[in-house]
Amino acid sequence: MSPLDTAVPQELDAAEQDVFVFPLSFAQERLWFLEQLQPGQAIYNMYDIVPWRGALAHDALERALAALLARHETLRTHFDVEDGHPVQIVEPAVALPLALTDLSALPEGERAAAAQQLAIDEAARPFDLGAAPLLRLRVIRLAPDEHLLVLTIHHIIADGWSMRVLHREFSTLYAAFAAGRPAPFAPLPIQYADFVIWQRDWLAGDVLDQQLAFWRTQLDGAPSAPLDLPCARPRPAVPSYRGALHNFSLDAATTRSVRAFAQREGATPFMVLLAAFKLLLARYSGQHDVVVGTPIANRTRVELEGLIGFFANTLVLRSQVDDARGFRDLLATVRETTLAAYAHQDLPFERLVEALRPQRALNHNPLFQVMFVLNAFDDPGSQPVDAADAADDGRDYREVGIGTAKFDLHLSMIEVGGRLRGIVEYATDLFDAPTIERLARHFTTLLGAALAAPEQAAGSLPLMDARERDAVLAAAASPWAAEDAPPLVHRRVEAQAARTPDAIALRQGGRTLTYGELESRAERLAQALAARGAGPDVPVGIYIGRSIEQLVAVLAVLKAGACYVPLDPVYPEQRLAAICADARLAAVITAGATPSFAAPALVPVDADAPPSRPALAAAQRDGLAYLLYTSGSTGRPKGVAMPHGPLANLIAWQHDTAPAPARVLQFTSLNFDVSAQEIFSTLCAGATLVLASEEERRDPAALLRRLAADRIERIFAPAAALQALAATAAEDPQSPALALREIVTAGEQLQVSPQLAAFVRRHRIATLRNQYGPTETHVASEWTLDGAPDAWPELPPIGRAIAGARLYLLDRHGALVPDGLPGELCIGGCLPARGYLGQPDQTAASFVPDPFSPSPGARMYRTGDLARRRADASLEFLGRRDRQIKVRGVRVEPGEVEAVLREAPGLREAVVVDGPDPAGGRRVIAYVIAARGNDVAFDVSALRRHCRTRLPESMVPALFVPVDAMPLTPSGKIDRAALPAPEPAAGAAQPDARPGTPLEAMLAAIWSEVLKVERIGLHDNFFELGGHSLLATRVAARIRARLGVELPLRLLFEAPTVAELAVAIIDAELARATPAELGALLGETAGPDTQGGY
Repeated sequence: MSPLDTAVPQELDAAEQDVFVFPLSFAQERLWFLEQLQPGQAIYNMYDIVPWRGALAHDALERALAALLARHETLRTHFDVEDGHPVQIVEPAVALPLALTDLSALPEGERAAAAQQLAIDEAARPFDLGAAPLLRLRVIRLAPDEHLLVLTIHHIIADGWSMRVLHREFSTLYAAFAAGRPAPFAPLPIQYADFVIWQRDWLAGDVLDQQLAFWRTQLDGAPSAPLDLPCARPRPAVPSYRGALHNFSLDAATTRSVRAFAQREGATPFMVLLAAFKLLLARYSGQHDVVVGTPIANRTRVELEGLIGFFANTLVLRSQVDDARGFRDLLATVRETTLAAYAHQDLPFERLVEALRPQRALNHNPLFQVMFVLNAFDDPGSQPVDAADAADDGRDYREVGIGTAKFDLHLSMIEVGGRLRGIVEYATDLFDAPTIERLARHFTTLLGAALAAPEQAAGSLPLMDARERDAVLAAAASPWAAEDAPPLVHRRVEAQAARTPDAIALRQGGRTLTYGELESRAERLAQALAARGAGPDVPVGIYIGRSIEQLVAVLAVLKAGACYVPLDPVYPEQRLAAICADARLAAVITAGATPSFAAPALVPVDADAPPSRPALAAAQRDGLAYLLYTSGSTGRPKGVAMPHGPLANLIAWQHDTAPAPARVLQFTSLNFDVSAQEIFSTLCAGATLVLASEEERRDPAALLRRLAADRIERIFAPAAALQALAATAAEDPQSPALALREIVTAGEQLQVSPQLAAFVRRHRIATLRNQYGPTETHVASEWTLDGAPDAWPELPPIGRAIAGARLYLLDRHGALVPDGLPGELCIGGCLPARGYLGQPDQTAASFVPDPFSPSPGARMYRTGDLARRRADASLEFLGRRDRQIKVRGVRVEPGEVEAVLREAPGLREAVVVDGPDPAGGRRVIAYVIAARGNDVAFDVSALRRHCRTRLPESMVPALFVPVDAMPLTPSGKIDRAALPAPEPAAGAAQPDARPGTPLEAMLAAIWSEVLKVERIGLHDNFFELGGHSLLATRVAARIRARLGVELPLRLLFEAPTVAELAVAIIDAELARATPAELGALLGETAGPDTQGGY
């Protein structure tokens, strides 16, 4: 190792003494680069604002400054570029005028605030790196014997240690000159240039390899994305580097406990505080692999201790935070990691980043985004001036901040006067003040709890004090008062029919049914069902498609005191047979069509009441209203047994807060719980329920026509269907005006797209209600969007609990999480269903005792959804904690799809995941391995047919991706994140299968746009390329817009290739078009929208 004092020649000839040019250190290179990215900012300004009491000798002050500049070359350094490389240039002499601002003429009550603002403005003034010195001193006079000294220096020539050297030497020089003594310091043996050249020479060959080997191992597999901390705003593409500070302090007892615990455990206070901070970050983010940066002085040689310069290095400290173990164990892990990092501290952070090549992005720092530092405990060198001169006015000017932030979070701690004090510098691009105040409070509480109970599972240590916990529990309750024992829904319909027997209850096309007729037909059918044994908790199937008869059957089953079980005729026969067997149906109501699967007694929907007119059993609040089957993770569908009480509560709440308008569309399939809300919120209010046909549900253009024709005022629609409706309306500016006043959406995350905002604005829709609730509880929360849609958030929250509900957010230990933190959403109150029919283990796992309810025996449902509570008490949906998928509002358990696929001939293995859908939202993707390897040619059509015989259409994979083997994690589990990206266009558009006619070329271009597939072949199947019903509606809309051809949506299902669809369109137009129109269709469709190269 070469000695530093011989790295640079000590004697220079006369020609060389004007200036001295040398390279930048590695750390300086990074700051130089960042300065070029964000020029003209004060991000890397370092400053100190020091109150000074007593007379100030200006001559001594100026002489002290001049002596400092002469002593330290860095204070005479500026930066330039030579031959494309940055260099630093040391001038032989520079002047630093002393700036003085006199505020003593201001009224005494205004001086302090004015001085503080002036000091902040001075510290926030950027430097020009091309002009030396990169140091400023401003004196602010408040009174003849009271001043503020504002010292500002650029980080590229100094670090925290340098600031202490500067303060110490400046104080000593000032005191000497003020007393008439000479400067007491001997010349420095080396300068910063010596270190730079030594560093570049030393960090080569074996030394560099050894250092890099350690850090490569230490950071192998470390997360590349930033910690998922609760932010007030999404991360911008380019950071502004605007920031703010939050100050807090620990009490003296906690400070002593930190010291004592560190000593007992053979650690340092830094390690104890870092362990607590990492635990907090893990709790906040829900992540266990936590990476934090920390600065280190990097002055490992005695010659460097008295220099001013940028020596500091940054260490990357990675820890696996196992919150099931105690804090003592976590501290031991942090201690081991920290000591190992100290032993390998010589590798500059910049070289580490260069070697590891982490995923880079402009909007966050590489390797880590959170910094932690503990300044030396009671370090005398940190005192800026002699105690006799330092003013103690109760104001710490250094803790105000200049409005910048270099990291997402930077926690600095120091002990002053026997108490630990903390300063959190945070990026205001991401965080707001309440979030950071809460973080500091939680750090304090968590640290105290960890020190008091170091053996307790770290994840169960409290973050909140009792006061905050009470506030969180209060926010879990509904802001609406629940109605005591609201009437059951079928009783409300009966009462409505008695009030308005001649009002139209149901409309479908040209058919109508009055309330009186509905009540009469349902009563007769209910008695027929009762004669066949229907009664409390007895399941009755409804095998009827979308029709007035289907709703008559629903009402009849409830009037009979039984519970209805939808058996959708479009579902696969195998699935319906499994539901029949699982539910043990007493009867099945039909309307013409007879089920092909084994079913119990069939009862026609128009059955007459038996002569005996049996008495109908009175349904009870805890009796079952319906059984709905959802996807099951074990491969077996789950029957959700929903009592009358939650449904009655929902309808009462909705009637009180938003009664139904005159005409409401019945859009949702009976298989989904929203259908009950659609039906009974309308009929209980005396409004008209207009039934959408199956074609209208699938074709947004047809749906728009229905909404206009029947002047619909409220529609319930899943978010995906709503987006399709808005996109279709956007494609056709001539679409009819609507009377819609209100849209209610649920089922998946709502996104306010530009098309949706335009749709709301164009049709003057007053309200969009974003509701949330799984099948196991029905609707549990709501957020109302009104006013100008341009001001709506892109991802609206899911709101607050409806009346009668309690919404808790819990960690994996079952403890309440504070506001702003992610937690599993658990739903209590009167909403949880009874459980899963015939599945006691799954019921016990999902429906658990509610420990927070004041009601004895209360239960809550664990949704598996993640959310966090915002400052306004509304909930923000964050996704799932498991593999469950939501596809166009339908719950899909990958395990059920995988079980079906494994039964397919020729398959050995299948893994199901979700991926982005070109229509927005998510889609199901299946990765499959052939039974005999790659020699088996996959027949995607056969796989799709296999799935369709067993699964609803929404659960059938959109894409099948063959792979040789599934990627595995080190523990041998399937690594779903490492599965290759699907390539749906692979093998498409072979030379002999390219579109030939202009019509074919236009259709291929439309498919390419909608499916996001580059090339489309004549015989490529739309659905095998990832298409589905919603994307098919976009194809139909674009064909309509470009060709003026009204394409029935079913035609794309019947003719799913470009070749077949082109023929079908021509055949349809032959039947109606004039010769001129047909000629235009056949010969003039090619144009700028066709696919390039065809």
